[in-house]
Amino acid sequence: MNYQEFLEYIKENLIDFTIELEGEKEENNQEDRKVYEVDIHKVIKNNGIELDGLTIRKKGEQVSPNIYLNSYFESYQMGKPIAAIMEEIVYQYRKAKEENMLTIADVMNFSAVKNRIIIRLVNYEKNKEQLRKCPHKKFLNLAVTFRYIANKDQLGIASSLISNVEFQAWNVELEELYQIALFNTMKEFPWKMDSLTKVIAECLRSRPKTTIPEEIIEDIEGLEEKENGVNMFVLTNSTGINGATCILYDNVIKHFAKVQEANVFILPSSIHEVMLVPENELTDAAFLADLVVEANNSAVGLIDLLSDSIYYYDREKEQICIYSK
Repeated sequence: MNYQEFLEYIKENLIDFTIELEGEKEENNQEDRKVYEVDIHKVIKNNGIELDGLTIRKKGEQVSPNIYLNSYFESYQMGKPIAAIMEEIVYQYRKAKEENMLTIADVMNFSAVKNRIIIRLVNYEKNKEQLRKCPHKKFLNLAVTFRYIANKDQLGIASSLISNVEFQAWNVELEELYQIALFNTMKEFPWKMDSLTKVIAECLRSRPKTTIPEEIIEDIEGLEEKENGVNMFVLTNSTGINGATCILYDNVIKHFAKVQEANVFILPSSIHEVMLVPENELTDAAFLADLVVEANNSAVGLIDLLSDSIYYYDREKEQICIYSK
């Protein structure tokens, strides 16, 4: 099957599969199929990336999670049986139901969702079309968007973008919404920072079959201690997901600059983290700018890209700006 045939097969057969797994099917009873509705639709993700989202709804249900099918097709191409794929899709649907998904009425009630609203930092130009449909706050050449958390566990975070429909129903000012969402984000996803060399060393140690000797990993960790050595720091959040938002956290960059006794270059390696580089007389800003562009072109997927610009924190002005040569 090609991708389109795969989508059609899932849509046509998933209802029967769902009924069988939930133990509701009676022999020769076609009325069971009318209990469910399966829909496949385009979902615009970060930076305008389109994914195919599937929803399963029972009669009377107002909302249902999007289950993205693109990665499932990749699994199918690699030999995973279609029945196993549909079983996994139904499992994700049932799991979301058990986790008490928000209803439309809940989302329209600001007091019901205010403690679950968070912020996310995205590229302004690449999300311009979507930003017309949702409340947002401009930050340099980026944009702060707002989402509510439907679920958060060890497997990940399920959240949904807040649209103008909800925002208008809430009748709150944008700045008030921003302050509430910023507080929630800092609370739910506290920042963490470490040197780049330590992050690399931890990654090497965590590889189950690494053949790199421990003494070499220790040498990597010690690079930052050498004169003119590596002096980069990785800033992200506790989950490592959408951690670039941490540059907006209260006093994080300010405190880092104070400890380093230097102005700071901020390199957006992706939406998930940024690199912090304390400025000194040897800092080559042009090299850092080229480094970000090269990484975005070769290593960062479009859906995770934050910016081709680098940013600069000025200690005296206590503000972040776009760095310009």
